[in-house]
Amino acid sequence: MIRKNLSDYVAYWAEVSPEREALVYGERRISYREFDQLATRLAGGLAALGIARGDRVAVQLPTLPEYILLYMGIARRGAVMVGINPLYTADEVVYLLEVTHPRLLVSAPPFVERLEQAMGRVPVERRVLLGGALAASGGPAASGGQAPGWMPWEELVNLEAGGGGAGAARGPGAVRREWPTDPDDPVLIVFTSGTTGKPKGAVLSHRNIISNIAVEVRHFHLSSSDRMVIHLPMNHVGGATEMTIGAIIAGATMLVLDRFHPQKTLELVARERATFLGQVPTMFIMELNLPDFERYDLSSLERLAVAGAPTPTEVMKRMLRIAPVITGYGMTEVAGFVTYTELEDDPETVCRTVGRAAPEFELKVVGAAGQELPTGETGEVVVRGPCVTRGYYGDEAATREAIDAENWYHTGDMGYLDKRGYLTLAGRKKEMYITGGYNVYPPEVEEALSQHPDVLLAACVGVPDPVLGEVGRAFVVFRPGRAVEAEALRAHLAGRLAEYKIPRYFEFKESLPMTPLGKVDKKLLR
Repeated sequence: MIRKNLSDYVAYWAEVSPEREALVYGERRISYREFDQLATRLAGGLAALGIARGDRVAVQLPTLPEYILLYMGIARRGAVMVGINPLYTADEVVYLLEVTHPRLLVSAPPFVERLEQAMGRVPVERRVLLGGALAASGGPAASGGQAPGWMPWEELVNLEAGGGGAGAARGPGAVRREWPTDPDDPVLIVFTSGTTGKPKGAVLSHRNIISNIAVEVRHFHLSSSDRMVIHLPMNHVGGATEMTIGAIIAGATMLVLDRFHPQKTLELVARERATFLGQVPTMFIMELNLPDFERYDLSSLERLAVAGAPTPTEVMKRMLRIAPVITGYGMTEVAGFVTYTELEDDPETVCRTVGRAAPEFELKVVGAAGQELPTGETGEVVVRGPCVTRGYYGDEAATREAIDAENWYHTGDMGYLDKRGYLTLAGRKKEMYITGGYNVYPPEVEEALSQHPDVLLAACVGVPDPVLGEVGRAFVVFRPGRAVEAEALRAHLAGRLAEYKIPRYFEFKESLPMTPLGKVDKKLLR
């Protein structure tokens, strides 16, 4: 059932199982029929605002039903969604706006002040505020009334485009209309980064996402009877492709939480009888470490999925006592997983490897000269297939660096294949580390530290952490005669970086080790 537009799957299930629950959030229950109608109305509202095929729509919201509804409305209209991390500061938002130049920004009251600061530097033509709807849905606190210059969410839902122009038709439903789209049209930009520290917007088309997630549905054994917890951030492929699109393609029910919380997640699993739970290792660790973990009824869970960082062996063993575990390996640039373990794999395989490549994708391990390496030899992992991004938005140089002339995507991750074709990751070629499922790029942290007037030189590396997987350790050299405490540096970074990017540890040095080329030799700092 391969379709050309992400929203076509919503339309399909609206016809096949119109009354099945699509979205559950607190007391709210939205059927697939309502989901399809609302996606159409939002697509019409976008058209009435002048949002055209290929236009970018930026969204800074928690994981809410409205976010998923809007996502499908954007897809149906032929526009492109740009997710903004809710934790981002104004400075970080500015960069994303400068790169993508969205014509519309959708957000909620908790984020307005930061967004107004950002838009003072990079204006956005139109703005929609999820105010009353957010408060009514039981989401994060929505203080105050409608902000000046922002259209209420309800108005966007009720705008209708008719005959190619703007209209004002209102009503409980909407006649489904189609807007011209192509499978290779972009539908999502997800920001990632590399060793330069500057975020890059990976452009994912309908074809990229569908070709990947249709495979995921098979490997995760998803079906319309599944009830899936949806709490991963929607600015990340975990939320925007792997979980939501997996559920939509399968016709499953999405049990939505606006953000991860260990107790609330387990309560939701028990209350709504969730059958599938996909998380990063840190989330499972926090849940398993709850003092009252045993009181939660998790008997409905049929499968668990974990990825995004290494899972400690003891944690994996405890997870396997709850339900069979599927793990795998993927990245933003391929819209999700490319390797999977199998439900019948033994615990050692699930703990030690990330499975083997799905037959729809090609994966190999190459040496420094690009030659394919034999079994058991460590090199860089490269991937090819219809899931690979079309490139980084507005950055041809970065695209050429990542995707070679034969369309192999160079992941920057190191690993080796065994005789079965199972991949074991051995580290990262890039400097990036993962803290609690979030990617952190040291050059970005170092740049922010260097902006402190007392800092002469800074270097950041990831170090192991029993809960978060990895956390940051910053090494700082002060200017002559200058010095500040670690808390002053944290305060400095708080206005420039999201909280998860701020290093956990600071070490002050007289100097840092350098390579002959004058670069900090980070391997001597670990």
